[in-house]
Amino acid sequence: MKINTYKILLVVVLLFTCGACGEDWLNVNDDPNNPKTATLKLLLPSVQVSTAFSMTRDINKNTMVFTRQVYDLTESQYLQDATIYSNDYDALFADALKDAQEVIDQGTEQEAWHYVAVGNIMKAYIYGVMVDMFGDLPFTEALKGDEFINPKFDEGAFIYDQLLTLLDEGIADLEKESSLALENDLIFNNSLSKWATAAKTIQLKLLLNLRLVNPDKATAGINALMTKNDLINTNEGDFQFQFGSSLSPRNQHPMYQIEYAGSGNKDNYMSNYFMYNLIKKNDPRLPYYIYRQGSDSDLNFETTPCNTRSDCVYGLLSGTDLGEAAEGYLGRDHGDPSGLPGDDVIRATYGVYPIGGSYDNNTRSERILGDGGQGAGIIPYVTNAMRAFMLAEAKLTMPGITGGEEAITYLEEGIRASMDKVESLGMSLDENAVAMPDSLVDDYVTQRIAEFNGGTSADQKLNVIMKEKYYAQFGNGMEVFTDYRRTGLPADLPASLAPLAPFPLRLPYSTTEIAGNPNAPNPLPSQDTPVFWDK
Repeated sequence: MKINTYKILLVVVLLFTCGACGEDWLNVNDDPNNPKTATLKLLLPSVQVSTAFSMTRDINKNTMVFTRQVYDLTESQYLQDATIYSNDYDALFADALKDAQEVIDQGTEQEAWHYVAVGNIMKAYIYGVMVDMFGDLPFTEALKGDEFINPKFDEGAFIYDQLLTLLDEGIADLEKESSLALENDLIFNNSLSKWATAAKTIQLKLLLNLRLVNPDKATAGINALMTKNDLINTNEGDFQFQFGSSLSPRNQHPMYQIEYAGSGNKDNYMSNYFMYNLIKKNDPRLPYYIYRQGSDSDLNFETTPCNTRSDCVYGLLSGTDLGEAAEGYLGRDHGDPSGLPGDDVIRATYGVYPIGGSYDNNTRSERILGDGGQGAGIIPYVTNAMRAFMLAEAKLTMPGITGGEEAITYLEEGIRASMDKVESLGMSLDENAVAMPDSLVDDYVTQRIAEFNGGTSADQKLNVIMKEKYYAQFGNGMEVFTDYRRTGLPADLPASLAPLAPFPLRLPYSTTEIAGNPNAPNPLPSQDTPVFWDK
């Protein structure tokens, strides 16, 4: 028998080591390198990552369909059920919000106030979006473990009030002396000042949503924010999450993973309405937003199932007044019930902004994983451009707003901030990206200002603002969906060609919530029941 002297030596060392440990040798489950409770510097990035991935999947994609930025048949016909958003809803509660609450609780116990601050700001942002999407939610009894297994649902208006307070608390905690320095912050790289500015800009978003249902509160709150003069006003201060380009572990933008996965796997068409307007207005963002994989002539209308159906109304932009400028922008009209020909490799798809895809340099080739920005795109939560458009709306529609600039000034700020952001991200991710000519940007701005000045009513002027915000917020369908329900603008969004249900004014709750929580609303609100601020 061969004796392994190394193993014998190891056993002897372990015996002597354990003999020196006394009773502590039994604590075999206490590994200092693997603590039972996650530390704050591990919990915080977990909150940020889980939020980003949950908010770039079905919730984001489907709200982009509802607002005619992309096309998917079921959603463009407004069919919804509780299974569609279950994964995202459950993950936001079970992962993002749960970890955010753990950051708040642990941070409070340790007097790590900067972690508490960021935890509260993230919690407020997540809850704000969820109220906008779903309406009433578990809040006061939620995230408390076994204390409330079936938490009650609180009204959306009540939750909004609590979120504004949470953000105030977060801002105050950022100014306290903290027992631990902020680490591993994937959004602002541990910058306390940027977190404070983001919190105030999130408050602006919430207050603006209240302007039709609680105008006094909205006006007072926005005036106070403008007096503080600490809102996001540079693209470098944008509240967003940037994905990576790694395949193992895979951390690419979820839409890149789907749309650049190769033939036969693409999930969406780009909306003909969205592309038509980009082309018609000679928008400099077009080659950043949309990538053409093929040409009109590549589309075979005889492909099954179109050749067996009488309702194939597959829309081609080249048949419109755009002429040759529309060539290759193969998309779909909203609600088009036609069959799907085998066109994955030629239909237009997402470009380099915001998902980290490819800049359209007229190569016209199928997009696959590894192309362009390799998926290192972003989910833009609250941005400098968004701040400018929000202030433009507030100045135009709320007579009590004092200070600041005129609406038209903020309109121009928002457009230019969006152009700069799209160009900067695109050129940083794809070497083929070409800078937008200054003259083209200036012409675009001049035309939009002329449209604004040409408006004969506040509604017409607001339509210009909201339409520009609509294009600037490409990549965040949730905010576009909120704006559209709240204002009814842009005014020219096309109706569904074949609606099978009313236009959704909210998203359905998770099946897990409905089946497992007896305190869930009963009966459930219909999808055409507005959330509390939607007037």
